[in-house]
Amino acid sequence: MSESSAIPEEFKNHVSPEKDWKEIVAWVGDLPPLPHVAAQALSLIEDPDTTAGQLTELLGGDTALAARVLKIANSAMFSRQREITTINQAIMTIGFKTLKGIIVAATLRQLNRKFGPIEKMIWENSACTAIACRRVATLLKKPYVEEVFLLGLLHDLGKLVLMRQIPTEYANVVKVTESGVPFNEAEQEEFGFAHPLIGALVAKKWNFSLETCQVILHHHDPIVESIGDELQEKTAVVQLADAIAHELGFGHTEGYPEMTDSLAKLSKLFDLKEGDIDQLKESTSEMFQEMGNVFM
Repeated sequence: MSESSAIPEEFKNHVSPEKDWKEIVAWVGDLPPLPHVAAQALSLIEDPDTTAGQLTELLGGDTALAARVLKIANSAMFSRQREITTINQAIMTIGFKTLKGIIVAATLRQLNRKFGPIEKMIWENSACTAIACRRVATLLKKPYVEEVFLLGLLHDLGKLVLMRQIPTEYANVVKVTESGVPFNEAEQEEFGFAHPLIGALVAKKWNFSLETCQVILHHHDPIVESIGDELQEKTAVVQLADAIAHELGFGHTEGYPEMTDSLAKLSKLFDLKEGDIDQLKESTSEMFQEMGNVFM
């Protein structure tokens, strides 16, 4: 393998040695950019000098995105005392951090023009994992509730991209999982890489933070025995939320392996009792059902 196509050290555990790294990078490079208005909005949200008026004006130029933002903002998860009828109300009511997650949710849903059973399965898991992330962070009294909601939405970005770009090949992967093979293993066998790598590379292309890219890349890594830093902690929160989503039946085919072992390890890591996990499952399920098809 030439130097130009050598796999960077941080990705070596995520790519089969025989794969040409240059081809993977080129494939990701050919993907469409984040829609212009969404990209601008996310950039403005990161700027501490941005005003609600600037965001309102920007989002008002994309009626489809604005409509979906309002729909999600009025859902059971975010709605407060009164109906939110304008983008400015949405911003003033829910705040910039929450708005960021809503814009990402609205944009990701637009990724898949076709919305068949496989897309629905992947998207339900992303939405349920995001909800569970908020529940876990709230229960643990962490200061990053909205940040992990966003990470939960994005954790399977790679699946959404692969399904959009190579639907026939990815349908074969889904079929393999019906015999009990985990998604990332079936993808690795089929493509020489799996969705965490593609998700991280696409998130980087779309200018998401390094932390976001790292959590996406490592969310299928072995569960750590102890938490060393906040990045590991947030990754573990996403892993726990994903396990809860799967336990609730969102995100896998019939025959897919149970995640009971992962749930037990992650419960121990966060010192959560069986009652805590039951409470998280119940509240996540209730919120997901209450929100209905708001993310779909």
